[in-house]
Amino acid sequence: MSGPTLPIVGAGTRLHFMGIGGIGMSGLASICAERGAAVSGCDTKLNAQARRLQRRGISVSAGHHAEHLQQPLDLLVYSSAVDAAEAELSHARSSGLRVLSRGELLAALASDKHLIGVAGAHGKTTTSGMASQLLVHAGWEPTVVVGGVMLSLGNNARFGRGAYLVAETDESDGSFLHLFPRVAIVTNIDREHLNHYHTFERLIQAFEQFVEQIRPGGTLIRCFDDPLIRQLLTRPSQISYGFEPGADVTVDQMMVEGHGSRFRAVYKGRLLGHFTLQVPGRHNVLNALAVVALGITLELPLITIQEALAAFQGTRRRFQVLRLPGDIWFVEDYAHHPSEIRATLAADAVSGRHRLVVFQPHRFSRTQSLEREFSLCFDRADGVIVTDIYPAFEAPIPGVSGERLAQLIRAQGHPCVRYVPKQELPSFVHHMARAGDTVFFLGAGDIGEVCHDLATRLHAPA
Repeated sequence: MSGPTLPIVGAGTRLHFMGIGGIGMSGLASICAERGAAVSGCDTKLNAQARRLQRRGISVSAGHHAEHLQQPLDLLVYSSAVDAAEAELSHARSSGLRVLSRGELLAALASDKHLIGVAGAHGKTTTSGMASQLLVHAGWEPTVVVGGVMLSLGNNARFGRGAYLVAETDESDGSFLHLFPRVAIVTNIDREHLNHYHTFERLIQAFEQFVEQIRPGGTLIRCFDDPLIRQLLTRPSQISYGFEPGADVTVDQMMVEGHGSRFRAVYKGRLLGHFTLQVPGRHNVLNALAVVALGITLELPLITIQEALAAFQGTRRRFQVLRLPGDIWFVEDYAHHPSEIRATLAADAVSGRHRLVVFQPHRFSRTQSLEREFSLCFDRADGVIVTDIYPAFEAPIPGVSGERLAQLIRAQGHPCVRYVPKQELPSFVHHMARAGDTVFFLGAGDIGEVCHDLATRLHAPA
């Protein structure tokens, strides 16, 4: 995808971010500030990311107002969550102010770097976090933009003076097509974001175009376990990873235990050695194999790859375990697609505990298009609580609701399913959680706030 010349963002550039509280936008704002730009922003409400930026001295306002544009500005950056009819955005365009989408700004920041872009329906955040950990551990001083707060960094972004930028790309709105990576990692393709692409075929074409945009001499790292990727995504320089026979980077031994895992990696028949992860699940071993392939591509020492993966502590909202008084465990996870829900529940290798899932569906369109898959993905849960759909700026669709989804799960034979309105969740979970329970809070909306608020209440003295 070609487009207008992208601006250079550096010392003295004046940027205003609409939707600055989004995980991707907050990371970009942070990096721009570290590059010496004058940064301000606004969002509908001030969340944890917005408050973190405020503590760094960045001006963040609640609400969108055209008055924010009265300050001298060079660029306005907006997220895909901002309505195109928003008065502040409309005024910026009509006044001649340069306006960039989030994806265009990321492309601008990557224009003078070697970009490692991670794409795919699932696993992007963890894989890009592991890749970031690898380059940081190697001493390469990368710039990092990840869609989750990395526990080892304490942030979702960092500015580095090295040659590389590691980015979790965003296919949801097609903005990853603004990028021209040096190395592209593609984890999988699934029936997601059809509200944007309308058909699965157009989504596949977007991934094909993304791979075509790898820079000359660059490398594709592709998941061999995904049949679509295996059949459709190829480049002259490529390396595959996965559990399927024929993958370049694979495992010949694996043990998932507790909330971690160990495996032995093999590259084209040659034993690489043993690796240890602090994050659970077979799917995270698969993510780690992508980063082993990255290390091989970058010709990093094997010991550096092993140490970096062993040091990776995970990211917030990705199987984040909270151990509470009375032997009650909470697990917060971003899983909001049936495939992700299955992988998250399968990753819990701790036996003898009662698994209760609190699920907040994300988007009416996704809930409608995948309702059968959702109704079948909770088989590893002893009990399921479905709450109201998080709209993510979508209008309601008649007949699509959390209550209906609970009925569908029950109709598939799950023995213990209940719909609970969101406002009643804290009290309901508080009174039903018992010793030996692991309560999973799953969803991409604001279910994490319920999880952490309730955890604080349970920690408080009686």
